[in-house]
Amino acid sequence: MNIAVLGLGNLMLTDDGIGIHAIRMLSVDSRVPRNVQIIEGGTLGLDLLHSLREVTHLLAVDAVDTGAAPGTLSRFADAELTGLPIAKSVHLLGFADLLGSLRLLEDAPLEVVLLGLQPKSTDWGVTLSPIVDAALHDLVEAALDQLSYWQEVSRSSQELCNFRSQSE
Repeated sequence: MNIAVLGLGNLMLTDDGIGIHAIRMLSVDSRVPRNVQIIEGGTLGLDLLHSLREVTHLLAVDAVDTGAAPGTLSRFADAELTGLPIAKSVHLLGFADLLGSLRLLEDAPLEVVLLGLQPKSTDWGVTLSPIVDAALHDLVEAALDQLSYWQEVSRSSQELCNFRSQSE
């Protein structure tokens, strides 16, 4: 299992930078397994193609405008990603293009999860709005929960393979 966490967003547009803030917190969190690749993707879109090749499990963190109350955490996985509100975020369009390109190259991750926080503001500014800043911890904890789940699935699969090898 090759796991990557991708932080998306623009630090110059207030709450739009939440994914970058989250990825920076995760990069110094001792609970993140050493084998997990941390990628600060910003708004790079297709420029991230090479970085994501051979990734089997991709966790993206970003601001996602779903129309919910500011600071609301949303989770999208696999097929749910097709219903994202792409028009509300330039880099989500880039993310969708990136996943599509990986599929065309037959190198798409087996599993993709996007954790998003509803922004309050995406105006010019370099600080998060107070309500989104308060929800940043929840986003980071949700990311850690997802990583823990994938690590457990990987461990269980390895144990099953070892058991089968010993039985033969």
